[in-house]
Parts: sequence; C-alpha cells; structure tokens
Amino acid sequence: MQTPTKGMGLYIHIPFCVSKCAYCDFLSFEGAGTGLQEKYARALINEMRVIAKGTPVPSIDTVYIGGGTPTALSASLLCKILREVQQLNLSPNAEITLEMNPSTIPNSVLTEYARHGINRLSIGLQAWQDFFLRGLKRTHTAADFSQTMQAARAAGISNINVDLMFGLPNQSLWHWKESITQVIAHEPTHISAYSLTPAEGTPLWDALEAGKVSLLSQEADRAMYHEAIKMLAAAGYQHYEISNFAKPGYESRHNVDCWQRKPYQGLGLGAHSFNGAKRWRNTYDMRRYLAVWEATTEKNPTPGNMTGQDIDKENTMPGCASSASTREEVEFLSQRDAMAETMLLGLRMTKGVNPKEFYVKFGQHITDCYSKELESLTSQGLITCTPKKVALTTFGLDLANHVFEEFV
Repeated sequence: MQTPTKGMGLYIHIPFCVSKCAYCDFLSFEGAGTGLQEKYARALINEMRVIAKGTPVPSIDTVYIGGGTPTALSASLLCKILREVQQLNLSPNAEITLEMNPSTIPNSVLTEYARHGINRLSIGLQAWQDFFLRGLKRTHTAADFSQTMQAARAAGISNINVDLMFGLPNQSLWHWKESITQVIAHEPTHISAYSLTPAEGTPLWDALEAGKVSLLSQEADRAMYHEAIKMLAAAGYQHYEISNFAKPGYESRHNVDCWQRKPYQGLGLGAHSFNGAKRWRNTYDMRRYLAVWEATTEKNPTPGNMTGQDIDKENTMPGCASSASTREEVEFLSQRDAMAETMLLGLRMTKGVNPKEFYVKFGQHITDCYSKELESLTSQGLITCTPKKVALTTFGLDLANHVFEEFV
C-alpha cells in the first residue's frame, strides 16, 4: 500500500426516507422499494471500490453517512455498506457518523451498527412536543427519541448529536425552552440548533403561500436563537459554529474539516466533493447513477465505458480514482475564490479566521485583500478584527448572511 495522503473526509449519501418532512428539499425519496434500495447499495459499494483503488490511498479521518435517512435502509444493506467502509484506509481514530431518526430503526440494531464501526450518531429530533412533530410530518415521538438515546448508550455509542429546530409556526419561546431543557437532560455531546427555513416546492412552502400557516417574526426567531446560546452555555456546551454547540472535545470533526476547506470525497447520488482546487457533485439522476455504477464490478472496476487510463487522467482527489462519468457541475477555483471561501466558511465558526494562517495559505495579508470589507463590517459592529482573528460579533451572528455577502 502506498503512503497515505492525510486529512481527507468521506461523505456517503443515502437518498431514502420513510416519509418526507414538510420542510425538506433534500435529495431524497420516500417509500422506495426493496429492489431500488438493493440496486442503490450495490452501485454505491461499486463506486466506493473504484475510489479506493486510487494511489496513493488516502487516509480517511472522518466518514459521514447522511441523507435522506440512512437508517431507512434495511439493516442488512446498511451493514454491507459499513463493512465496505471498514475496507478503506481509515485513520485509527476515524470519526464515523450515522444520521438517523428515532423511529426508523429498531433499537436492537444500533449494537450491530456500532460493531460495524459507527461511533457517532446524529439524531433528528427537531422538537420535543409531539404536536409539532406531527405538523412537520416527522414519524417519531419524543418518547421514541428517549428510547433511542438509551439504546445508543447501551450499544456503546456515547458521542451523539441532536438536531433541534426553532422558528416553527405557532412555536412559543416556552416551547423552545422546553425542547432545549429536555434535550440537555438527555446529555448528548453535541446539539445543532437551526432556524426553520422554508424551501420552495415543499409542503411547508405551499402552506405558507396559501396562508394556512405563518412564520414567526424575525424578532421572535432571534430571541429563540439567543436563548439557545444562553441555555446551552450554562449547560456546558461551547458555541463553536453559528448553529452548533458541543461539549469540550466533541465538535463535529467532519463539519469542522469542511469549514476549514479540507478535502472530502462524496459518494452516492448528488454527493458533493472538494479536493482543494475544485468542487463537483455526482448526478442527481438516479437512473444515470445506477446505470454507471451497477455495471461496475471488481473484475471490471471502471465506471460505465471508461477505461482505467481514463480514470488515471481524471483523478478527482489526491490518490482517488474518478467518478467522472457521474460527475457534474465541476467548478475550478481561482486563488481569489479560495480566499473568499476561507472567509465565508471560516466566519461560520466562532473562532473566526486567523490572519496568520490566511497569510501562510495565500501569501497575502487579509487586511490587504479585504481592507474595505473589514473596515465597513467593523464599523457596523458585525465583526471584530484583531491581529489574532476576524470573527462575527454577537450582533453579527444575527446578520451573518449580510456579512458573507461582502466576500462573494
């Protein structure tokens, strides 16, 4: 085996759900039959095997299995995928995260997933009150969540994120505080708190357009956000990114690496990848994805009609074979693009952007590249700018999108 290239992440997309939530516009399908799921798992494994044949073989520090709802797959299919992941060049302490909803998996199966390498869960609770869950078309209850937390710990998985959502129609500050309080009582290591964002084409969007529901005011939404910051800080959770809070040492390594622009490979339908110089994604077309990767075998490990020579020419990652035949929207990044991304992604984190690190990466001083932007944002009280960091202020957290626009 070749000397590994360090620092790579792996994202695996499972585009299936038991049912679509009212607000969801992610690439996913509800009610997919066993036949389609089996074909998809087979294609995904074939794609993974081709990627793994790259030289030198990269070490993989983090694996994130998302969706959709990965646990909507049968346990046998998901375990096949997990066994294939274990054949990759994983770092000894690789973080391997599985997204799940409390109602999509028998609790007894968690032990099997842990045995196949899962050491972190991301559980989509969203709200504590069952009537909000029903309104969002979630398929679980608060009681299901409690049982899943107990089962996860019984299976030996203690590193657990819980997703919560605020700004729901008819949600009061009291409801939101109850959700936070109940989740804190379950002692997860990580909590993500997101503001509800309507997406066009979803049932929630249609209901809003028809006047059947209405969103909370901006003031109410921001009050909930700052209440979360206060309550979670008091409970020992560090606010390390706009929407993410963690017990010390339990930050999401996969997401932090993405925000720091470290390379990652995406596998599966619509999965995105980044190698430092360019970004791309797999096709959204399920038929095309299956046509390419179902035909790939260990004896003929080339996607579609590509030859091995074609793959060598089209390397997508340092040391990774290509998924070029399903690749779309390739974007080559100039240095200016890379600098802008460093600002956009770095400012998401509460520690901000380090000017010294910026200079080491790009050979230019951050104050020379963005003097007007930094001066304007500082004068508005949106950022703090010192020789050690450029970071959002408390006020800037509420207007983060406005800040980001300055660097586009």
